[in-house]
Amino acid sequence: MDITQTNLRYLLAVYELMGSNAGVAAVEVSRRMGVSKPSVTRMLGVLAKRGLLVKEPYGKVRLTERGALLAQEYAACVDMVQRRLPRLEFSLTDSETVELACVLAAALPSHVRSMLCAWK
Repeated sequence: MDITQTNLRYLLAVYELMGSNAGVAAVEVSRRMGVSKPSVTRMLGVLAKRGLLVKEPYGKVRLTERGALLAQEYAACVDMVQRRLPRLEFSLTDSETVELACVLAAALPSHVRSMLCAWK
């Protein structure tokens, strides 16, 4: 499944916030990402249309099985890329490293992403 870097950032934010919780409020995602609640609401709607999350009663969202599996795969990939980026000596801040790792992970073809994730 193709996913944009922006989609990925929101998907991973929901994934990380969910933990063992049944659902996550848009305001939690908003705080985590430092973006407005209306922006979060729009993007969560996009992810819901793609079948990656569902809206629960009282405004909470949770990842679907498909969304959780995809988030888990991308999280592993982002982590792997993030650990390898310092070797390139770009002098990136921590937040720039995370951002670049998300951009790269979103741009990788699925067969490369799968291979990267298998290197753990």
